[in-house]
Amino acid sequence: MLKIKTLSILIIAFNICFAYTKKEAEASQSNIRGKTIMASLVVPGWGQHMLKNNLKSEIMLWTDATIWLLYGGFNWYGNSRNHDAKLFAGINAIANTKIKSDKYFRALERYDNSDIFNEDIRREARERFPDDPEAQNNYIAQYGYYGDLTWDWKSDSLRFAYWEKRKSARAAFTNAGFILGGAILNRLVSAIDCAFFTSDRRIGFIPFLDPPGIGLVYRF
Repeated sequence: MLKIKTLSILIIAFNICFAYTKKEAEASQSNIRGKTIMASLVVPGWGQHMLKNNLKSEIMLWTDATIWLLYGGFNWYGNSRNHDAKLFAGINAIANTKIKSDKYFRALERYDNSDIFNEDIRREARERFPDDPEAQNNYIAQYGYYGDLTWDWKSDSLRFAYWEKRKSARAAFTNAGFILGGAILNRLVSAIDCAFFTSDRRIGFIPFLDPPGIGLVYRF
């Protein structure tokens, strides 16, 4: 009878220890998964590196490096084209290249000279403040371009060439924005892979070498 009781106690104690160990292991695994997700959101591929999946890690790290190189390249090109446009306007329209406001350089795209622009400002002032000459004058003084802010394009073709330079700069900045979205997407893919597609799961991402790429697989 004593042996049976002792055996029963040992079995109960073993079950308690097993349950506790299993719970502790699950908690530890959950903690590791949380760390890999956070690491992937900071640097895509870092979480995969922590999970010893070096091939995935390298693919995502190289993808991220390529994305940031493209982002820097588009931004550099956009700034370069804007700088060229300013110098071009300074030479061919006697514009003030020291102005920081982009509104000024946008106005140079649309108007042959500052007199035409200021006429539009005066018209807007009359429409906004029809019975208040003082408010009209304040509006004109605030939004008009006078003194060293005037410009006068030598020809329409030169103004169009200036617009082309500014247009290419805007396109470059737009592309940089799309590239930045790719950097965010790369981090989300890396984090999702660590959260749901680890080696102990049926569903997962797997890299292919020929042709190169990443595919979605289901393990039976």
